[in-house]
Amino acid sequence: MFCTRCLRATASRRPLPLLRQFSTATPFRSAEPQLSTPVTKAGEAPKEVPIARSVCVPGTQLAGLNYTKGGQDPVALKDEEYPEWLWSCLDVIKSNKGAEDDGAGDEFSKSKKQRKLAAKRQKTLEARALAEGDLEALAPKIPIQQQSINLPGEENGNVLHNIEAAEARGELKKAMRKERKAKIKESNYLKSM
Repeated sequence: MFCTRCLRATASRRPLPLLRQFSTATPFRSAEPQLSTPVTKAGEAPKEVPIARSVCVPGTQLAGLNYTKGGQDPVALKDEEYPEWLWSCLDVIKSNKGAEDDGAGDEFSKSKKQRKLAAKRQKTLEARALAEGDLEALAPKIPIQQQSINLPGEENGNVLHNIEAAEARGELKKAMRKERKAKIKESNYLKSM
């Protein structure tokens, strides 16, 4: 299976051979022909042809994509007729924060390797903070789920204020879930002893 980004990138470079057979009745015959010589007059700027995002030519019947009993197979539309979010729905956004947490190891893990990895990471963070002269970074941090602060949010607040409140609640929810998960891991480990 190919990702859509790869298909789009290669389609813009060179024509792809059909990897999957689609039933094509008349759309290829009715498609506008590509001319090798320019059709513009002298001194006139050439028209910009938009790069096709999809692999299928508009009007192609997509055989095998019907999911209703007795229904007809869908027909490919022009790229402009599809919503904009469709072209980016398969793009994966990777955040550095999540990647660091996954490979960081756990201080209280059963695995000695994971504990060493977590200790090593903590030492490098402390050394970096000392080198930068940031002594506040070395102060112990109280986890958000143990702080006694009020979450932002008002009943008749504006949209930005409500978004900020939702983000704060989401952050608190994630921290509480992470803490519960760690407690469950610890209790399961102690039960197994």
